[in-house]
Amino acid sequence: MTHEVDPGSCERTPEAIRTALQRRPDWLQGFEQEWLSAAADFDQAALDDVVDKWFPFACACATPGYLDEVEQTIKRMAEGDTDGMVFRDAEGNAYDADNNPIGTGRCR
Repeated sequence: MTHEVDPGSCERTPEAIRTALQRRPDWLQGFEQEWLSAAADFDQAALDDVVDKWFPFACACATPGYLDEVEQTIKRMAEGDTDGMVFRDAEGNAYDADNNPIGTGRCR
C-alpha cells in the first residue's frame, strides 16, 4: 500500500470522529453505541477510552484515498489477484503471495 493514515486528518473530538466515521456506517454505529453507553454512566474515563479507541478509525476514514486503497486491495485478494503484492512477517522480511522471500535483506 502506498498510502498511510494521516493522524492529523481528524480532530480528536467526538464530533469530528462521528463525522469522519460516516464513511463507514458500521464503524459509526459501533462508536455511537460505545459513546452512548459511556455517557449514560456519566463516566468521563470511559468516554475518553471511546475517543481513544475510535480515533485511529476516524483518521483512516478522513485520510484521502486510504480506505479506497484498502478496499481495492481486499477486493483483489478475495478474487485471488495477488500479483505484485508484498507481504511482511513480524521482522519486516518481504514475501510474495506464495511465501517466497523477496530480496536478500530486511526491507525498511
